Amino acid sequence: MDMLDVAFSLRGGTVPADHGWQLFLQLAERLDWLAAEAAAGVHPIRGARAVAGEIHRGARARLMLRLPQARVEQSFALTGAQLDLGNCIRVGSARLRPLFAHGTLYSQFVSTGTPDEARFQKDVSAELQRAGIECKVICGRMRRALTRDGEMVGFSLMLHELSPEHSLNMQATGLGAGRKLGCGIFIPHKSAAAVGA
Repeated sequence: MDMLDVAFSLRGGTVPADHGWQLFLQLAERLDWLAAEAAAGVHPIRGARAVAGEIHRGARARLMLRLPQARVEQSFALTGAQLDLGNCIRVGSARLRPLFAHGTLYSQFVSTGTPDEARFQKDVSAELQRAGIECKVICGRMRRALTRDGEMVGFSLMLHELSPEHSLNMQATGLGAGRKLGCGIFIPHKSAAAVGA
């Protein structure tokens, strides 16, 4: 399946560090197909972490959706939308970003449903084996997020020494649960050193 990142510019104030569930609900109200589209993912909004659990968006911060090619044009309906994430955030125009193969990938939050790091690593290894993905794995810091069903727990995760084919496959499919809440979505990373950040 051909997948792309759709990156929307953003204007407005800070957003909560734990914004995945709230963001998904507001996006799903505007894109009636989003919840049912199994391949779709919503990247976490990135920026400088501040006190009081907020993220200060920089000028380069984007709302990014990872979508099948067939859904890309439909996602443009978000342009001009106002999202309430504690502050009013206005969604601007979109640009397409094709996925590219990179030997090192990073996800800031991967959840397999367990808070136990050893069990988590076993779950990740099993998922990678089922997908036929060969790589080295570095587990980072524990992460927590609130959802409709309670708290989701996971860890940051880095995959490295990926072949080009396996890199693209992992970016397209993701790993673990909560893809629409910003979990299990991998992006290229220059170094394996920052997995604990």
